[in-house]
Amino acid sequence: MENNIKKKSKTIRFKESENDKINKPTGSKTIFAKNNKDNTHVTSKSMSEFENIEKSLLMSIDKSEKIDNEKIKLAESIKFRDIPDKIVDTDQFGFIKDSNDNKGESKESLLRYNARLEKWNYMLNNYEDFYKRNFAKLKKRVRKGIPDSLRGYVWQKIINVDELYKKGLFQTLSEESIDSELELVIIKDIDRTFPKCTFFKEKYGGGQRQLYKVLSNYSKYNKDVGYVQGMGFITALLLTYMDEERAFFMLHAVMKKRELEGLYLPGFPELNKKLFVFLNLQKKLIPKVYNAFLKNDVLPFSYCSEWFLCLFSRSLKFNSLVRIYDTFFLEGYKVIYRFALAFLKSIEHKLVESNGMDMIFKALKECFENVNIDEIFKIAFGFSLSKKDIENFEKEYDKVKENKKNEFISQL
Repeated sequence: MENNIKKKSKTIRFKESENDKINKPTGSKTIFAKNNKDNTHVTSKSMSEFENIEKSLLMSIDKSEKIDNEKIKLAESIKFRDIPDKIVDTDQFGFIKDSNDNKGESKESLLRYNARLEKWNYMLNNYEDFYKRNFAKLKKRVRKGIPDSLRGYVWQKIINVDELYKKGLFQTLSEESIDSELELVIIKDIDRTFPKCTFFKEKYGGGQRQLYKVLSNYSKYNKDVGYVQGMGFITALLLTYMDEERAFFMLHAVMKKRELEGLYLPGFPELNKKLFVFLNLQKKLIPKVYNAFLKNDVLPFSYCSEWFLCLFSRSLKFNSLVRIYDTFFLEGYKVIYRFALAFLKSIEHKLVESNGMDMIFKALKECFENVNIDEIFKIAFGFSLSKKDIENFEKEYDKVKENKKNEFISQL
């Protein structure tokens, strides 16, 4: 009985709230840098009715001044609940900065960014024609990185979310009940999803509520897949660029159009195939790394299953991660192989010199600590890798699997 009460209380906490949209990062470069040179973002408990005091406090924070003690006392005396309990230094995505992340943008880089925005705006105004006639240029621009203020819109455009959109579906699913055991798994995982991002950091806050809503609705919609842990990170990333309904249909589109559905089905049927393909790509494209793994008895499932299921979202910093997602949404799963190979190639010398599993896994962990994403892109798209190569290895896997099945049947 006691357990049932606890379950119910958690569910109630995740119901929709008026405050769900507070402090939501949208990916725009202006969101966390209005008048504040160091991108200070203020987290607060709730919206307040005392607007004049709030305005005064925020102005003092924006100017990087100390909050006037008299104002704090006055606010406390009338139970002003919107006094910032913490001032957090974040990047434009809402992630709390490390001490070595305080590099400002130069005037030249901002000018380059604005020039790219103009090119992208022109391209988006003529998107259908541009996609058909000049896909190579579109691909090149996406690989350079979609301008952050356009990213959410472009992601939906290049994967054609509108093709799968059904008006009213998201609201209908929100009103349906969810399996209690599945619900508890989702709730448990939400706390672990991007814990350094201010939007998802607060327990039962707006970000966590929206994440819960999208994941629970998708588990109700696609009962074959239900919910798998890696989905939380992908959905959270989408929610930083779009509202919950669009994030739901974007997740649905990614599942259907970018080979993720097979990865998340019970038993992960497509994961073993992708690991087989990846092993053969290693042998072909980075043989020194392949031999180093072979010598130390290290197989792909022991280190890169998470890469393939979570699409690097648990390994990379957000600004690098969104660059990979840019290309993934346009070009498909093939780029995940490219990046997995590139990360291994970037530490090839360490892997080749490793003696034992411990050294191998230490090198693999370190390769994600100080990533130069432009260098990784250069390596990734420098490989001679075609869709035909992947298809051939997939056919080989199917043949091996079928032979093993026939061999097993013959022994019965």
